[in-house]
Amino acid sequence: MLEQTDFPTYSIALYGKGKVEESCLRLQDEYGLDVNTVLFCYWFGARHGVAGEGLWDRIDEISRQWQGRLIRPLREARRWMKHPGFEPDREQRELRESIKADEIAAELLQQRMMQEACAGFEDSSPAEAAEAARRNAEALIQRHGIAPDREIRDLLAAISSAAFS
Repeated sequence: MLEQTDFPTYSIALYGKGKVEESCLRLQDEYGLDVNTVLFCYWFGARHGVAGEGLWDRIDEISRQWQGRLIRPLREARRWMKHPGFEPDREQRELRESIKADEIAAELLQQRMMQEACAGFEDSSPAEAAEAARRNAEALIQRHGIAPDREIRDLLAAISSAAFS
């Protein structure tokens, strides 16, 4: 199980484990989920337990604002500069790397804001962490109107396994 730490540190550690990156990117690209919000499910579950509706409303608003206005446009520009047929010179490669660094910095700021939205929540029992994270992930899927089919369950199970094994 990952150490209970701040959200940005936790998310970086979890994202680097097992099939988490692949699972998160699939949830983002195929289902439109914010990777930070997916990772939040597991951090909050490990640290505080099950998130309530009021907290989900705040987290969704942070996600909508940061993803829609800043992170997604940066990601789209970075990906556009990588597509086949685009043959960048050195300056264009440097610009792409700068955009990538800005995208990562914006995601870390979003995570800090999400963590700040959790101020005042009590720490929960580590024994209940995996179940709380599972319930948080189910709530996220439901809030986005996504049917929890086999693929979704497998992707979330891969993240949970990395978080709690």
